[in-house]
Amino acid sequence: MQYRHLLALSALSFAFPAAASAAVYTTTTGQTRFVLDSSRSQPSVEYVSRIQGKDWIGSANVSGVPVPESGVSRYRGTFRDFRTGSGAEQVCTGTIDMTDNRPGQRFSATWNVTGGKACPVIGQTVTLNLVAALPRPDARGDFTPASVDQWNGGTQSSTWRGWRVVSAEGFLNCRATPNGAIRRTYNAGDPITAFRDRSGLAMTTFNGAPWLRTADNCLVRANARFVQPTNSF
Repeated sequence: MQYRHLLALSALSFAFPAAASAAVYTTTTGQTRFVLDSSRSQPSVEYVSRIQGKDWIGSANVSGVPVPESGVSRYRGTFRDFRTGSGAEQVCTGTIDMTDNRPGQRFSATWNVTGGKACPVIGQTVTLNLVAALPRPDARGDFTPASVDQWNGGTQSSTWRGWRVVSAEGFLNCRATPNGAIRRTYNAGDPITAFRDRSGLAMTTFNGAPWLRTADNCLVRANARFVQPTNSF
């Protein structure tokens, strides 16, 4: 059903348990990406979905109380999404109901379409199941810019924010430049956050090897032997 994917565009930001401020989810095909951001007093939601070469972009105003004890939270509110590109304007509106199951690494959103302009599915209810949109390493174990610099669906490309140190040595050096002087050292298990400047991009490639600039303004090797992405930042 085409609108199942079409509606999935509407939610890029949600609220999470206190330990996290944002997380990103995707469909198994990667056609839809959904971001939940609870860094502000009211959770925000944005989403994008590509259908027949066109992007549908949406947002939602939601409210809800995270449940850290169980790790399962529910949010409700209203949404609005629209089709980009040429042709007659199409807009869909209605209510949205979301469940964030952190222990199960599952996320679901249900859109109840009640109005809009030239909306093809008024009166329908659509449910979409998503999973954490974690970047995947290539065959060498590297997290390349192609997989890391698109966490929010590509509308405003930004490096994936949340990482965790997994080095078997028990520590990971963060350097001023690739293979350069050590600026600080992380311990295995430490959470790290990607550096965020005006461009939003924090990846550097040196001699074919990708490096990640952290919020401490130093670089670590972006390889699965040393770091792994987390859906919490």
